[in-house]
Amino acid sequence: MRRPEVSKLEEMLGEQFGVEILNSMGLATVVLDREFNITWANNEYKKLQREPGEIIGKKCYEVSFNSKVPCSEKVCAVRRTLKTNCSSKGLKIIKKDGEEKFLDVFSFPLFSPQGKLEYVVEVIQDNTQLYKLVELSDRLTAYASHELKTPLATIHQLATVLRGIDLPKEKRNDLYDRIISRSQHGLKTVENFLIYSKIKAGELEITPIKINFYSQVIKEVLDFHTDYALEKGVEFECEIPQDLEVICDPDYIQVVYNNLITNAIKHGGEKVFIYLGYSEKNHDYHVFNVANTGKFISEEDREKIFQRYVSGRERGSGIGLDVSRELVKKHGGKIWVEPCYFLGKRCFWQEEKVKLKIKENELTQGNNFVFTISKKLKAK
Repeated sequence: MRRPEVSKLEEMLGEQFGVEILNSMGLATVVLDREFNITWANNEYKKLQREPGEIIGKKCYEVSFNSKVPCSEKVCAVRRTLKTNCSSKGLKIIKKDGEEKFLDVFSFPLFSPQGKLEYVVEVIQDNTQLYKLVELSDRLTAYASHELKTPLATIHQLATVLRGIDLPKEKRNDLYDRIISRSQHGLKTVENFLIYSKIKAGELEITPIKINFYSQVIKEVLDFHTDYALEKGVEFECEIPQDLEVICDPDYIQVVYNNLITNAIKHGGEKVFIYLGYSEKNHDYHVFNVANTGKFISEEDREKIFQRYVSGRERGSGIGLDVSRELVKKHGGKIWVEPCYFLGKRCFWQEEKVKLKIKENELTQGNNFVFTISKKLKAK
């Protein structure tokens, strides 16, 4: 037996909105009385709520926010409609299954035949993805602006000096080299930006080919970083076999190396030592590592460092490590960071250190970024 108030309400809804339309348009719809009690709700609205049971007769703020008091007029479209007798719009943010949902809320007055405001119809549209895309766009813009500002400013300063001062040929060539180096790093930022855009759009594809890994990846990477590394006092050691053959997309693997090396230089400070290595301990994967003597990354930070907008020290705008993770996944592999240890220019992994009979104070602790490439990739 239907309650009389429900039948009356559905009659009003049918006259002014159409119950079938409210149920079929795919938007969460709820009807509230003047005391914020839920008097009618469609299935879409029920799906949004944290409370799985019956919600008719309960307060909307109890169901949505587990609160004992109504929301403030500033954030509540329903309260504004009750006050003004006019439709209103607002934004509701709720947490469901540990995830924030951004809901655009529209409220409309529902008058009785006598013209009295008896109910408010609240229509809710889940625009979480839209808000996330806007946030992503803002962060990517901030990332590009931040990362490009320094190299562009340096290029401008150096070009101004070259134009305004008559310098010896050797000094001019040195400034030209620095301009080229800064422009290369600016291009790397743009490249990360474009790759990330492809990843988010689901359009990133790799083209694996069989290559000499040293000549077609490592040599290109080291040449790219030479001038900047010299300027920062960075020293490299490479123990990757020069005859190593790997099936991969060399352009994208260069991006992985460039990001890991740039990260090491950026957060490692002056005169950081960077080691490039290769391990044959896995039959199914090529195992590469980029280790450095920079500031040690704690176990807590190692768990989150490849998350978007997290840098080596704190939350930031960087996407380089996130891009690297996605590129490695495309190659059937994984990427992670773990402790390593240096004795001079020799790099020891965590498990190797256990076997060493070397005094602890003779070792320098470092960070070992490890990534794998599947040996099962087929060349195109």
